[in-house]
Formats: sequence, structure tokens, C-alpha cells
Amino acid sequence: MATASAIEGLKAQAAANQKLVRQVGWAVQRIEKHTEERVQKAVEQVTGEASTTMTANLDASNERAERIIAATAKLEARQLWSAAAAMCLALLPVVVVIAGLWMGIAGLITGAQWALDVDGSVWLGIGRWLVIAVGLAAAGYGVFASVRWVAGLVETWKGRGMPTWPSWRR
Repeated sequence: MATASAIEGLKAQAAANQKLVRQVGWAVQRIEKHTEERVQKAVEQVTGEASTTMTANLDASNERAERIIAATAKLEARQLWSAAAAMCLALLPVVVVIAGLWMGIAGLITGAQWALDVDGSVWLGIGRWLVIAVGLAAAGYGVFASVRWVAGLVETWKGRGMPTWPSWRR
């Protein structure tokens, strides 16, 4: 009988242990679930903070990019004016040459009319034609010097350094 009561005591104790093990299992499950929820909340919070930080960084980067674009636009506008000024400076000699040719032709026509308007005086006609000849010689030298200057400029632009033409000036 003592053995039977000991067996029953052990069975009762085993049942109590089983009940305790079940309760511990449920407690472990609840702890796991609670821990999982806490980890999930922590991950969401960290993700939210990271997202906020990343958004702030992206906004700052976008703002810097917009400032860089604005500065680039200002530089492009300045370069446009620089290019226009350079073009004007490059075209200035051409305009001067064309204006010089125009004035030279107008001077020749006016000079010829002036030389022919002598009212029959031979010496006055000869004097006037001598003045016209000196003027033509000076204009011819001006054309020669201009052509030489333009040729030197073209030689410099070609990248050969200083102009070497004409070769007889060495």
C-alpha cells in the first residue's frame, strides 16, 4: 500500500509537473510573442527614424543641388555675355576694314570729282591730281599694312605661334 500511495503521489506530482510545464510553455509563448511585438515595434521605430533621417538628408541634398544649378545658370549667363563680347571683339577688325574700304571708295569718288572740277585751269588740275595720287598711295599702304596685320593674326590663330610672314622681314 505504501507503494501504491507512493505511485499515486508520484502520478499526482507528475500531473502537477505536467501542468507546470504547460504553464511554463504558455508563459514562454507569451514572452516570445511579447518579445516579438517589442522587437517589431523597435524595428518600426528605427525604420521610421532612419526614414526621417534619410528624407532629411535627401531634402538637404536636393536643396544643395538646386543651389548648384542656380549657380551654374548664373555662370552660363556670364559665359554667354563673355562669348558675345569676344565675338564683338573678333568682328571689330572686320567692321573697321569694311568701313575703311567704304570710306576709301567714297573718298576716291569725291576726290575724282574734286580733281575734275577745275574750270579749265590745267595747273589746278595737275595739283589736284597729285594730291589724289598721294592720297591713293597712302590708302594703298594702309591696305597693304592691314592685309599684313590680318595675315599675321591668322597665323597666330592657327597655333603656329608668332607670325613669320613675310619672310623677307627676318
